[in-house]
Amino acid sequence: MSDHLTSKRSNRGFTRLPAIPGAYGGEATAYESSAASGPHLWLSIKEPVDANRPGGPMVEATLHLTADNAVKLAEQLQYLVANHYQGVSE
Repeated sequence: MSDHLTSKRSNRGFTRLPAIPGAYGGEATAYESSAASGPHLWLSIKEPVDANRPGGPMVEATLHLTADNAVKLAEQLQYLVANHYQGVSE
């Protein structure tokens, strides 16, 4: 299994995946939600306030997604990578 898919359990028992680094600093992290209404995920994004200063202050946003919408987002990312005008990078 690839390192980016090696999960850890939070202290509450929910799956959390390793952060994926951003190209200009920051990171994206995905993890399970405890929502009782059905399967949900959290997507947390941290990025530098100033992209020209990657080591500077960071800003964070967290999005709560249903599993269905998380799948749609994953499909959009895969589509954009597969159809990027510069081709797929290896």
